[in-house]
Parts: sequence; structure tokens; C-alpha cells
Amino acid sequence: MTHYICRGGCGGVSEEAGVCQADNCRNHWELLEECECADGKHGTFEEMDEAMVVKDSNGTELKDGDSVALIKDLTLRGSSTTFKRGTKVTGIRLTGNPEEVDCKLGGAAIVLRTEFLKKV
Repeated sequence: MTHYICRGGCGGVSEEAGVCQADNCRNHWELLEECECADGKHGTFEEMDEAMVVKDSNGTELKDGDSVALIKDLTLRGSSTTFKRGTKVTGIRLTGNPEEVDCKLGGAAIVLRTEFLKKV
């Protein structure tokens, strides 16, 4: 049975493709993922989150809401904007990829590679 689930921790399930509309979810307004599980457990989100450990460039573990600093000047693709080394980023959000985090920097929502970050 194909259905769609939210991986943001809210436990949202839908019979049709769409986006998560739960206000308290970290994946609010992000696409739901297709799931074909028969048991309805979806691989239990808590187990998946615990198995994935996100680390900064120094090997320090990162969590949702942490503050980090850039360790290298980074140029935003498609623009002339450069974020300088030492720029502080607050309130990061973990993604499904342990090598990337979501954040807001310079008024833009962007994805940063963890290899260019250190926890503050």
C-alpha cells in the first residue's frame, strides 16, 4: 500500500502526495516522502534520527537549533554574495543528509555542507 509520510517528526501520513502542513513540524511545507511499508511503522523516525549523527568539521556533534560559524569564505552559487569566514549562523536545522544542514544566512534559506562549519 503506497502512502506518503513526513520525516520531520510530526508523524504525518497522507494517502496522496503533498506537503507537511503541521505547524510544529521541522519539515513544515516540505514534500512528503513516498512509503510502501505494510506494518505502518515507517521504520520508526526516532530510530532513524538516532542512527544518523551529524558532525561539524572538528567532529563535534550537531543538533537542531545549534549555532555554528563558517570556517571558510563561501560564495553563494548564482550570485556575487560571499559569506566571510567566522560568520555566525544560529538555529541550524538537520536534514536527511548527515553532510548538510539547513539555515538562514543573509536573509536567504540555504543548505550548508558540514565540512565548512564549526560549532560555536
